[in-house]
Amino acid sequence: MKKIFFIGKINALYKDISNYLSQFFKVQMCVDDHEMAKGMLKVEKPDLVLISLVGLDTDSGKIFSELKFNYSRIPVICIGTEGEVENFNEFCKLEQFSLLIRPLKNERILEEICAKLELECNEDGVIAEEKKDGKKVVLLVDDNAMQLRTLNEMLKIKYDVQMATSGMKALTLIGKKKPDIIFLDYEMPMCDGKMTLEMIREVEEAKDIPVVFLTGVNDKDHIEAVLRLKPAGYLLKPASAEMIFSTLDKFLG
Repeated sequence: MKKIFFIGKINALYKDISNYLSQFFKVQMCVDDHEMAKGMLKVEKPDLVLISLVGLDTDSGKIFSELKFNYSRIPVICIGTEGEVENFNEFCKLEQFSLLIRPLKNERILEEICAKLELECNEDGVIAEEKKDGKKVVLLVDDNAMQLRTLNEMLKIKYDVQMATSGMKALTLIGKKKPDIIFLDYEMPMCDGKMTLEMIREVEEAKDIPVVFLTGVNDKDHIEAVLRLKPAGYLLKPASAEMIFSTLDKFLG
C-alpha cells in the first residue's frame, strides 16, 4: 500500500481528507512543525507528501525547503485557497510541487494523487494497482461506502482489495483486473446483486469467478431466491471477520 505523508494543522478539513484517503493509502499525519516533519521523514520515507495550507504561516516554509533540498524525488501536493497559496508561491511553481485550489472534492485530491503515483482510479475513487507479492485479488461490490471501508480495512493487509459501488463499476474493474473472488451485495438499487451476477456470468473471462453474496435479509423466501442463483456462497450481514476469512480460505486457500 502506498504511503502518504500528510502535513498540516489538525482541523475538521484536515481530518475529513485524511479519513477519506485512509481507505486507499497508509496515511501518516503530521502537524506543521519543521523539526517533527523532518524527523518523521527520516523514519519512514513516503511515496507522496500532501500539505494542507490552511492556517500555515511563512515559518512553515522550512518544511517546503526540507522537501525541496532533501527529498526532491518525492512528489508534493499542496491544497489551499488562492490566498493561502501566496505565501508559498516560490515552491508551488517548482516541478516537484503541484497545487490544488480549494474548495474541491476529496475525489479530486485522490485523482491527483493517483496521477502522481501512476495509479488507476475511477470516479468512485477506486484504485486499481497491478498484483503485488502474489496477493489474491478480492473484489467488493456494495453501494454502502461504510461497508466497503470496513471490509477493505479487514482485508487489505493480506489481499489486493478492489472496490465498486455498483454492478456496472464492478464489470469495469473486472475488465481491468480479473479478481480471484467477488463479494457481492444482494440488495443494491438500479442494478441489484441478481442482475450483477447475471452480467458477470456473461463475461467469458469472469464466468468462473466464485461470487459470494452478502445479504442483510434472512427470511426463508429471500434465502431461497438467493440460492436459486447458485452463487459460490452467501453470508448474512454484518458478516464477521471469522466468516469472511473462512470463506476466503475455502476458495483461495
